[in-house]
Amino acid sequence: MRRPPVFFPTLLALLVPAALAAQQRNPQPRSTPDTSARRIEPMAVRGSRAPSVTGGATAVVIRPDSLPVPLQPAPALADVLRQTAFVLVRQNSRGETEIGVRGSDSRQAAVLLDGLPLSVGWDSRMDPSILPTTGIEQITVVRGLATLLGGANTLGGVIRLDLNAPLPRRAGGMAPLSRSATLGTGIDQYGSRVLSANLSQPFTLGSGTLRVRGGVSSRARDGFARSGGNPGNGLTGGAADPGDLRNTRLRTNTDQSQLDGFAAVRWDNPSGAYVGFTATGYTAERGVAPEQHIASPRYWRYPAQSRALGLLTAGSGVRQTPLGYGTLSASVGRTTQDLEIETYANRDYARVTTRELGAETTDIARIEGTHSLPGNMQLRVAATDSRVRYDETMAAENPASVATRYEQRLTSVGTEIDVPVHERVLFSGGVVHDRASTPRSGGRESLGTLTQTGWRLGTTLRINDGIRLHASASERARFAALRELYSGALNRFDPNPTLRPETLLGFEGGVTLDGGAFAARGLQLQLVGFAHRLDDAVVRVTLPNRLFRRINRDEIRSHGAEALLSYSPAALRGATITGDVTLQRIRVQDRSITNTSDRFAEHNPEQRASLAFISPLMKGFRASAMTRYTGAQYCQHPDLGRQVKLDAQTVGDAAITRTFTLRGRGLLQRLTALMAMDNVSNATVYDQCGLPQPGRTLRFGLTLG
Repeated sequence: MRRPPVFFPTLLALLVPAALAAQQRNPQPRSTPDTSARRIEPMAVRGSRAPSVTGGATAVVIRPDSLPVPLQPAPALADVLRQTAFVLVRQNSRGETEIGVRGSDSRQAAVLLDGLPLSVGWDSRMDPSILPTTGIEQITVVRGLATLLGGANTLGGVIRLDLNAPLPRRAGGMAPLSRSATLGTGIDQYGSRVLSANLSQPFTLGSGTLRVRGGVSSRARDGFARSGGNPGNGLTGGAADPGDLRNTRLRTNTDQSQLDGFAAVRWDNPSGAYVGFTATGYTAERGVAPEQHIASPRYWRYPAQSRALGLLTAGSGVRQTPLGYGTLSASVGRTTQDLEIETYANRDYARVTTRELGAETTDIARIEGTHSLPGNMQLRVAATDSRVRYDETMAAENPASVATRYEQRLTSVGTEIDVPVHERVLFSGGVVHDRASTPRSGGRESLGTLTQTGWRLGTTLRINDGIRLHASASERARFAALRELYSGALNRFDPNPTLRPETLLGFEGGVTLDGGAFAARGLQLQLVGFAHRLDDAVVRVTLPNRLFRRINRDEIRSHGAEALLSYSPAALRGATITGDVTLQRIRVQDRSITNTSDRFAEHNPEQRASLAFISPLMKGFRASAMTRYTGAQYCQHPDLGRQVKLDAQTVGDAAITRTFTLRGRGLLQRLTALMAMDNVSNATVYDQCGLPQPGRTLRFGLTLG
């Protein structure tokens, strides 16, 4: 077994005591240059879905506890993202949840936890349906390529999760912290239940502040019920789902149980130096609903799935150097995942036909630095190194089966610079060099060593306090994941170890109206146009033997427009209206076939919209409602050998909460009661061919603290 990289841990080992001793060595820089008049800062967040601008790119900042329609305590990330502007969430045939932004898929969108990439590994993506938000304080969804410093394979957007974020600061130092505790529980009409507890305790340690946080959540469901409506065109043809044998109301094999928790410790010095450690993980068992549109669906489930992550971070804070002012931070982390998959002979799920085991270890190290330059310019540099090892055991029920080892290494070194050419104008640019190799490929053809260079240019123009114009252009590549190259996916895929990197060239431009007169009227509006071209795109095709295979299509072109609105007029007395609209056109062009028309890209609707209304009522009541519209989309039908159209669908959710102020301390400060209904109209919802989603669901919840 290859050892993890030693350079970054060694650097971190030097940086940690340096940070701890920073105050004695350099109590605080005399002063830092005031560049606020020249910097274009992100827009202040108001509500859960407010837009922001960073370096010419656009983002949405949300909190799991302040969604338009409240969820159960500590919801899964997928449930949060379903209410997030511009994010498409769907379930695939493996029972996993995938996300899409501007036509990108989960492998093109990076998921970062406290700045460290989680979306590397065997499959180069995270399943947000089992990724808990326990302890997550803030989620930022960035559309497009906002930065080159997030590591390799980051080209279709970034989802940043803040678990052990910096402690709040104010003028003159850190803001005081108070102890907090929450205890929440919830159920729904089909027997789903959740229990969550969180605790945060600050301490004074030396000259700084130590914050200790921890939490645990348990969630379980017997399954979900689908709508009894029309299954949709082209979705039948296989055997109908008779429902779970224990409860005919429930969709077969949709049960799930999960236990997760986290612990986070962070010490912050008034000088800005810090040291932090985060540990988080989960263990789960879940079923995979069979597809209903094909004659011979696969029957399988995950009897065991677990993931653990440990992350150590340290930073110097702002320090004076001979050349100006700079910061330095470093992180090292390890993620382990164990996965067990069983296939069954039929929909009774009684006889196991084969078992697959997967054991994954990913080591990630990262170092990042910033430094001021003459003319109020700012330079940023980051290097990220990831090593993935995956042991796959097919037919694990056979005692003679042995594991096959796969390994991939990804490195990325990037630099960016901000150049304020005027107090209202900021230019940014950067370059990045990415590298990928597969030292172990399970006896198949090795990927070899691949390199790609990417770039980004962006600008933000502040017209006045309320109007900002922004634009960016970028190009970057994504290397195929180990699973795309080498996995047969339980005899469903034909591996393709010759996949080339796919390259995205993207442009965006828009206007954001916020602040000034707009803020006085409670109005925020953002309009963005974008255009993408993905070369050598990795897409799925159906072979004559009904297996799927991933190949490089020559080109996928997409362009569209996005609009985001948040309106809180004084006349509504605290009520807020939020909405978003996405219009896009995505086509696949295969130059290997002459005289062919454009193909539709799978699972990419050309229209998506949502509208939410949130209003406080009398005596601590709060009412909210949200409607989500998803336009028609297409998916590949293996029995028919062609694409099948999924009709447009609309889903409405509603909730009411009541908050009681208690006279106690800690947990006994506040009690919040929740009653909500998802899919109020019991609409027929399909994320993918043959996979109906939950129908009308009534939820209840209680939260103390």
